[in-house]
Amino acid sequence: MSVWRAYRRASRRADELSSYALQEATELEQVTARLNEHGFALEHTASELFPKLQRLSAFLSEPLVAATIPWLIRRTFGRPYRHR
Repeated sequence: MSVWRAYRRASRRADELSSYALQEATELEQVTARLNEHGFALEHTASELFPKLQRLSAFLSEPLVAATIPWLIRRTFGRPYRHR
């Protein structure tokens, strides 16, 4: 009897996984269609955005800046260092 239950459980999970994969494939197809429709606008946006991101990346890669980012985040959200 337990083999039958295990088979049913595995079959049910396979069906759920199959339906989930179908949903994901449908969503990816819709995203791909939107990207194809708006490809030129995205390319134009990327050509403007990527140089700015590269400059920001160069700034953030500095050791002193990288070391102060956690401190800035704590100060921004009002969470001081924990006292041990």
